[in-house]
Amino acid sequence: MTKHLLPVLLILLTMVSVRAQQHRIPYTSNNSIFVSLEGERSTYDFASNKMLVRYNENTRRLECLLPIAMLLPANDSTPVAMAQDVFFSSRFPDIYFEIEAPVEQINAGNRNRQTLNSRIFINIQGIIKETVVPVTFTPDRNMITFSTSFELMLQSMRLKVPARYTPILTGRILFTIHSARWADLRNR
Repeated sequence: MTKHLLPVLLILLTMVSVRAQQHRIPYTSNNSIFVSLEGERSTYDFASNKMLVRYNENTRRLECLLPIAMLLPANDSTPVAMAQDVFFSSRFPDIYFEIEAPVEQINAGNRNRQTLNSRIFINIQGIIKETVVPVTFTPDRNMITFSTSFELMLQSMRLKVPARYTPILTGRILFTIHSARWADLRNR
């Protein structure tokens, strides 16, 4: 009896997995983000245009995924591997955050950009921090374009930082997103 139930159970699990993937909203790529690590004597700047964004209709949040390996130094004075070391990319390869974005409020007939105070949930090294920051949204029917800037303190999140960076970093991190977008490509 068990021999016959096992294949049926595996087929059912496969069908559920395939169905969940079909309804998964795709990410929009090519979004830019700048990350600045404040140092005692200078700022260490990184940039990436590989941030992924998608809109979760259930939570009404923008989900942003930043692969740490794609953060590149924005100037010659920034050490190449610093971001990967500070964020422990070998163990935690992504920075993930969610931004509240109520579409009905963003696209409520107003054609102008509007700034809303939105909650952001940031996940770095498996530690989640919640904060409220101004986010500028540009309304469009099948797209959400947004910009924001927010800062974190490594100490307040209790993040682990390699010992060689603790004397040169203040612990302040500034994230800047300019004109990132999510486009609903499902209905095109």
